Formats: sequence, C-alpha cells, structure tokens
Amino acid sequence: MASLVAMAATASAQEPAAPSARDHIGFQLSGSMARLIPQNDYISSLVHSYSCNYQDARFLWHTLPADGNAFNKSYHYPTLQAGIMHADFSHIRLNRFAPDYDSRLGHAIAVYGGIQIDFLRRGRWSLGCDLQNGVAFFTEHYDFNTNRDDEVIGSVAAVYFGASLQTRLRVAPQWTVGLSADFRHCSNGHITRPNLGTNTLSASLSTTYDLEPAAAESTRALDQVAPSGSPVDSEAQASASSEARQRPRFYVDLSTGLSLKSLLEAFMADPSTKVKTYGVFTAVAAPMVRYHRMHASGLQFDFMYAHYVDEIRELDIAKGHEGQYRYSPYVMGLALRHELFYRHFSIFAAAGVYLRHRTGHYTATEESPLYQAIGLRYSIPATGDRLSVGYNVKAHHLSKADCMQFMVGWKL
Repeated sequence: MASLVAMAATASAQEPAAPSARDHIGFQLSGSMARLIPQNDYISSLVHSYSCNYQDARFLWHTLPADGNAFNKSYHYPTLQAGIMHADFSHIRLNRFAPDYDSRLGHAIAVYGGIQIDFLRRGRWSLGCDLQNGVAFFTEHYDFNTNRDDEVIGSVAAVYFGASLQTRLRVAPQWTVGLSADFRHCSNGHITRPNLGTNTLSASLSTTYDLEPAAAESTRALDQVAPSGSPVDSEAQASASSEARQRPRFYVDLSTGLSLKSLLEAFMADPSTKVKTYGVFTAVAAPMVRYHRMHASGLQFDFMYAHYVDEIRELDIAKGHEGQYRYSPYVMGLALRHELFYRHFSIFAAAGVYLRHRTGHYTATEESPLYQAIGLRYSIPATGDRLSVGYNVKAHHLSKADCMQFMVGWKL
C-alpha cells in the first residue's frame, strides 16, 4: 500500500500545475529611431526632412502549453499584446505649395493589439516576428489655410499597422532585451483626402519584464518534457491526431457591408474645400477550402455599386475629357484569396483583376486593372464562428489605398 501511495505521489509531482495569471503576464517598453520612406516622387517633392522616432509600452500575455489550446501549439506558443505608442513626426518638414511656411505632421498616439511569434528558439535566444494593428490619432493633419503641404495625413484618426523582425535574449530569469527592424504604416484608407500615408522603417530596442521567472523558457520546457498522460501531453497528442485526421472542408463565405471612399478627382479640382466621403454598398462571395487549422484558400468575387460615378463624370467633363471615357456604377472583380486563422480571429489577403471598372479618366490612366485587399475579422463563437465582423483595405499598386470596407459575413 505504501508503495502505491509513493507512486501516486511521484506521478502527481511530475504532472505540471495549471498556470496562474501571473505565469502569463509580462510588460515591454521599447524605443526606436525611424525614417519616413516616400512611396513616390510626389511625396519626395513634399518632404524635406525624414527623421522621426517611436516609444511604446505593451501589456503581454504569454500563451503556454498547459493552457491546452491547439492554435497556440500551431503558432509555437505566441505572445499576445496590447499597447500604446507615441510617434514623434514633429521634425519632418513639408513644403511645396505654401512657400511662406513649413507644414508639419506633429505627433501621433496609437492604441493597438498584436501578436509575437517565434520562428526559432535556442536556449535563452529567440528569433521571430511581431504584427500589430490599431488606430492612430494625429495632432496635425491637412488644412488648406494652416497646414497646406501636409497631404500625408488628412484626418485626425488613421489605421495603424506595424510589422517587425525581432531577436530577443533573456538576460535574467524575468528580464529580456530585444532588437528589431520595423515597418510601420498609418493611413485612413482614403475615407477622406488627402491621404498619402506615412511609411517608416526603424530599428528598435526593447526590454521585457515577466511577473514570473522565464515564462518563455517554461513554455519550451513544458512543451518538450510533459509526462505521458499529463494534460499537456494529452493536448499535444490530440492536436497531432486532429491534424492527421484533418480533411479539406469546403464552405462559401458571404459578406456584405459598406465601403467608405473619397474622390481624388474632387480634391484635385478644389483642394480648399472638404472632400465628400461616399458610403458604397459592397458584397463579396468567396468559395473557400479550409485544409488546415490555420489556413484556408479560395476565390473571391467582389462587387461594389459605385454611385459616385456621376460626380466623376462631371469632374472629367470640367477638365475637358467629355466623351473620352466610359462610366458605370457596377464595379466587379475576381481575386485569389488566402486566410490565416488564430482562434476566432483571422487575417486575409486577396489579389485580383477587375472584370468591370469603368469610372473615368483617373481609373483609366492612373489605376491598375489589378487590385489587392487585406483585412482583419472576428468570428463570433456563439454562432459556431459562422457570423463574422471585420474591416478590409482595398488598394492598387500594392500601396495606393482605394477605400476602407466594413463588412459582416456568414459562412455557408
């Protein structure tokens, strides 16, 4: 009997305890020196200095094998984050059309969420990426009378996106230092004009403090040495078994919503007046195949009812283009689409070709017959992840935003 009790006690000691909230929590501070990158010659003609800098603070949530989530295992136990960032663009000088003064970008405060994913881990060292998405609020934006050459940012609020390649080294049980190369972008998706957007490249230094020692190291240790029969081991076996049994699943993703868009033609005709924002009915039908827990691919048919073409026609006529171009409110396209899932969130990217896009002079001479879209959405668990809400940015030339789309979807 005594031996049985001893064996049970040994097995219990080997089984890892369930993690507490403190095991997950960390905090990160970082700072960076950055440079504004002009996307084209027109922006280069506006900008006369390029240096800027960032500082941010983040709350971190380390995922652990003991959490028993298969998505976390597929993503190598990522770190989720929520943060606030300060961007100092005050040293950037813009001047072209108002030679008697310099226009400014000022400062911005961004709030965001994101994820850190490690590709490679060796002892205390790791290499991975960092993805962020949120909203930035600017202290300065375009004003014809007082800030005329700030065509970079045309509104108080803008979408913020960040992506980094980073390496980290744990220098003490609860402390980690990091170095990263970052790309950051702010734009309102042409909800209003002007909106050339900020693109910056930077190098960042960061320091991270975890409430409990070596959360990242315990993640690796739990993943590698979980005893047979433990909750961690059972989750890993179930995950592997699920992957082995996975069969491609076909579904049709139907979405509808509103595209918000302003017209460059209207801004160019009169830069001194506020440009109107149009709400455009938008629909998407996407037959998809989900062949992996993380991945689905398929086609996407896009439709927009561009009722603003009547104004474009009038503006084209005023510029002497009467009878030269075709106009239709029906905008249609077909695209290849890929979607990447993490629990109830997903991001997708699509690249397509217009089947019909007849919206006048600017479309025919400046825009491409190809278009791209990238989006983020959340699927509601109570509906079995069938109902989703999210937003997309549609663009041309991989850089020029066309519109911002807010969508509601349903999977058949």
